[in-house]
Amino acid sequence: MKILPVRLISSDSIDKDDKMENTKLKLIRILELLQKESSKSKPLTTQQICQKLEKIGMHCERRTLYKDIKLLIECGYDIEVVTSKTANLYYYKKAPALSFAELKILIDAAEAASFISENQTAEIVAKLAALGGSRRSELLNGNLIHFNSQKHNNCDLYETITTIETAIQRKLRISFYYFDLDEHAERIYRHNKKLYAVDPVVLIHNHDNYYLRCYNPEHDQMRNYRIDRMTDAEITDIPMDEKADVSETEITEYISQSFKMYSGRTVETLLEFKNELLDVIFDKFGENTPVVRKNDDACIATVVVQTSPTFWGWYFQFPEKMKICSPDWLVEECEKWRGLRYEG
Repeated sequence: MKILPVRLISSDSIDKDDKMENTKLKLIRILELLQKESSKSKPLTTQQICQKLEKIGMHCERRTLYKDIKLLIECGYDIEVVTSKTANLYYYKKAPALSFAELKILIDAAEAASFISENQTAEIVAKLAALGGSRRSELLNGNLIHFNSQKHNNCDLYETITTIETAIQRKLRISFYYFDLDEHAERIYRHNKKLYAVDPVVLIHNHDNYYLRCYNPEHDQMRNYRIDRMTDAEITDIPMDEKADVSETEITEYISQSFKMYSGRTVETLLEFKNELLDVIFDKFGENTPVVRKNDDACIATVVVQTSPTFWGWYFQFPEKMKICSPDWLVEECEKWRGLRYEG
């Protein structure tokens, strides 16, 4: 029988390997600490770093910390060392992906969005706050205000959005169920839970809701559907109709003309309004809206709108302060709507 040679491993070799692994782990922890908890305005001292490492069960001597950080710098990590008479200061120089103000805006947007459920909002806010590091995360969470109490409860939102975006990329038709809510906020599926089949074009955020702009082959026209009212969205193997191939310019024009995603006849109109409504006009139609002054008290704007019920609802918010000047048929339609309002 052949006897194989046995390689003996000394305890010194094992100790050396353990020491190497501990050194690697310590470098990782130091780097994580500087990335998350240091900044130019609040650098960490040698003592602070050692104390923080001790709290997680990792011993670090002050005399070796400088060598550890020097090694990290040599490896390409952007760490700044500020030398003073009393103590060295360290911070990670690389700017965060998002500034504090950018994170605050995104967090507030998530909080304000009605179509995102409360649980989903909490998850998004936590993830965004974490991007700011521990110091800014604490500040962001401390200043958090839950100002939207009308959150929707459709937890299929993420899956629906993913399905739609994938279908758009692959140019395939999707199917889904669509529902309304009754007086008890219970779901009532439209047409006895009929399965809708449409060709998705684009997702649009409009007036606190998220809509799918799509081509409906059954009705042979473009339609809008609220994402939070969809369930069981799936991609089919049916290619999109060529009528769903809408240009980005057409989509942009549609968004600028529409009111709360209701369809209607598109028309260019002249709106005469009091000076005090200038901000209202610019907020609604954009700051590039052509406006001319009629007199000291009034202006006239040239705008393109879709004459939907929502447009009239918006228009009649300003009685005696705004009027339609042209075209004539729209002036007549305005009077009809005015009469309906008075009858109601």
